[in-house]
Amino acid sequence: MTIDARVAPPLRRRRTSVRIGEIDGLRGIALTLVVVFHLFGNGRVSGGVDVFLTVSGFLLILSLGRAVGAGRPLGILQRWARTFARLAPPAALVLVAVTFLAFMVYSPWLRAQNLVEVVSAALYVENWQLITSQLSYGAAGPATSPLQHFWSLSVQAQFFLVFPLLPALIVVTVHSRGMRERAFWALLMIATMASFAYAWRENGADPQSAYFDSFARFWELGIGGLVAGLVLARRVVAAVLRPLAGWVGLAMVVVSGFVFDGGSMYPGPAALLPVGGAVLVILSASGGPASPTALLTSRPLRRLDGISYGLYLWHWPLLILVLTVTDSDAISWFGAVIVLAASVGATMLTRVLLRAPTVWATRGRAIRSLAIALIAIVVAAAPAAGAHAAILANSSAHTVGTCAGAPSLDSDRPECAAEGAGASPIPSLDLLSEDTPDRPDCYARWGDAEAKVCALGPTSGFDKRLLVVGDSHNHALSDAYAEIADSLGWRFDLASRAGCQWVSSAAPDRSGPESVQVECADWRSEIDEIAASGDYDAILTTASSNSWFRPAPEGMSVKEFHTELILEAWRHRASDDVPILAIRDNPIFPSEMLDCLLDGDAVERGECSIPRDEAIRESGFPEAVALMPNAHLIDLMDVECAPVRCDMVVGGVIVTRDGQHLTRTFAQTLRPYLEREISRLVE
Repeated sequence: MTIDARVAPPLRRRRTSVRIGEIDGLRGIALTLVVVFHLFGNGRVSGGVDVFLTVSGFLLILSLGRAVGAGRPLGILQRWARTFARLAPPAALVLVAVTFLAFMVYSPWLRAQNLVEVVSAALYVENWQLITSQLSYGAAGPATSPLQHFWSLSVQAQFFLVFPLLPALIVVTVHSRGMRERAFWALLMIATMASFAYAWRENGADPQSAYFDSFARFWELGIGGLVAGLVLARRVVAAVLRPLAGWVGLAMVVVSGFVFDGGSMYPGPAALLPVGGAVLVILSASGGPASPTALLTSRPLRRLDGISYGLYLWHWPLLILVLTVTDSDAISWFGAVIVLAASVGATMLTRVLLRAPTVWATRGRAIRSLAIALIAIVVAAAPAAGAHAAILANSSAHTVGTCAGAPSLDSDRPECAAEGAGASPIPSLDLLSEDTPDRPDCYARWGDAEAKVCALGPTSGFDKRLLVVGDSHNHALSDAYAEIADSLGWRFDLASRAGCQWVSSAAPDRSGPESVQVECADWRSEIDEIAASGDYDAILTTASSNSWFRPAPEGMSVKEFHTELILEAWRHRASDDVPILAIRDNPIFPSEMLDCLLDGDAVERGECSIPRDEAIRESGFPEAVALMPNAHLIDLMDVECAPVRCDMVVGGVIVTRDGQHLTRTFAQTLRPYLEREISRLVE
């Protein structure tokens, strides 16, 4: 087969204007899609942010590419000043409002985290903060970060800060203008391809982190830059194909949120749908009356673009505000309309308040613009940083008494029964969500391919060595384990994994993408090998009782199936001489009960509680212990719950940080009881 050279190619050279009018409408549609999906999409993620990043990459690299090609100064300082003078002041107003709402409206147990995120957002590192905090991009709710949408602004800002240094380096090191151009575009193409490969891999391995990762997102900005190169080279869609290509591209942008769930599939290959749509729209610009040009350059869409940034900034914290006030996990259509109207109003007010300083900053030298940007960053970050420091200082002033927590329920210590009466419970509500052990070297998360095993207690000269394994409920006890190991002079090898119980490696995982299920199965197999090594005097384990493995094989109940999965893992111990110590899971509370802690009188009256038989859930451990030789159940429920009811505050200490996991503070009060049982069963 031959190709007729006379057939017009789909791309051909043409002259381009300085400005592509369709960009305004495309950007306005992209950010509006984000807002609409957040308010009316029931948790689905549109491709709007992906389009926004592609357009941002196109605009910056178009300008830099022209400068490199023409041999003009890059004006990096001026670019930074102009960009951040536009971005920072509106963002600062939103961040100051969130700091206020963190104390007045938002859930107090999220306050410390919210304040940290205010500072991170002000410094344009919110995406990395979300990764560090292991917060996933999810649907709005009272427990959702009011600033999670700032991740995309952080990615954009990091790109605007760092990428101009690439052409600057090329200009300094390469003297030929032609070589500069070739080096610039070649390096951009290589970096874009590398980022796409990285995003593809990370999206499969750890979609939660990949969603926020600047390196995984770079390819979307880079593709925008490569399109800028095509435009500068006058290689765009042929005139006859522009109307069709333009409408197809616009359709791809709009439908992407309906076709894919971007929260779990972007920025992987699925993001090529919205990004590819944006590319088609840009390369099909000025397509004539039959194309989307008239729509995208219309006055309404230009006005929408004018308010889209403010709308994007305000809508999410206002949405979380309404959900928090109404104590709802989802917003009604009427509520969504109210939030949308309030967001538009806040955007308009922001423009009015910032008009004078913006005019002042943009009508002078670049130093003015830099000054207004820096002032905005300080105004946003300083109050939140100060408030967070005050919370930490206040928290450090509280000490845990010898009768606090579990000892107050100990029948052998009647003197502790009244502990905590009338006192404010600890930890403070401000730090409740953060009251968790900080031992990342012992705790594998999504994306960690191998088990993380750390040594607690002495690493040499120890009398006994224990393997301690389980999921996040096991990790919640890790500080208590460390104290027990030091007290007994034993070594504890601790290995926990988020959402992954030590059961048969063939067990179905409860949730998560296929890659996470594979990681969990691999972790279980690795733990099996460690347990069978013969290096341990006992194996200690615990796990969440909040879910069971389903479906069960025909002829078995779910309970029997769960028990058999546990036994299959336990059979990997080196011999029956190695005892299995299974700790019964902690009490489970409905997450909405956390609101009860806000009422000090209700706490004092013991109303923040549920019946004991509701809080103590089956885990399969008692049944497995009964069937396994030399297996023992450690049941601490009598020092976690009263005989009839389980209270969220015991002995002045809050038991749970989220309804599911023990607080670090309460777990430490369990130490003497856990130590007594471990030493009794292992000795």
